[in-house]
Amino acid sequence: MSDVSEIYKGLDIFQRPQCLIETDKDGFLTIVLETANQIKQITSAVNVVAIAGLYRTGKSYLMNRLAGETEGFALGKAVQSKTKGIWAWCREHPTQKAQVLLLLDTEGLGDAEKGSQDHDNKIVIISTLISSTLVYNMMTAFNQDTIEKLTYPF
Repeated sequence: MSDVSEIYKGLDIFQRPQCLIETDKDGFLTIVLETANQIKQITSAVNVVAIAGLYRTGKSYLMNRLAGETEGFALGKAVQSKTKGIWAWCREHPTQKAQVLLLLDTEGLGDAEKGSQDHDNKIVIISTLISSTLVYNMMTAFNQDTIEKLTYPF
């Protein structure tokens, strides 16, 4: 075990993903204080990587891979999206051993069952503002429509 893993092994956020921002039935976003307080306890340098994109495009799978795990962030087996809100998982940074990698998995954009364009914009804005690196996952080529989706909230 490395120093970072040893220092923070008592925090649940290092053991498994935790909900950081939850979406209620009315579409309101709320910070989960228990998770935020765990992140506050981290005194090491933190690299925050968030992922956004359309629902059912493999965002959670990719984040599990970045975590070096095959399980962790919930993976859906049906057409319905699985992730709601924004989930966080801390891991030891793979190359900077004294640093923490904070992975943020977001709910998918464009899911009519879960929200609206306004809700999607909030998810993208929050992810962008709190991350060092934003990954926009998509299944098609980068085009004008994608640029508009990414720039509209700003």
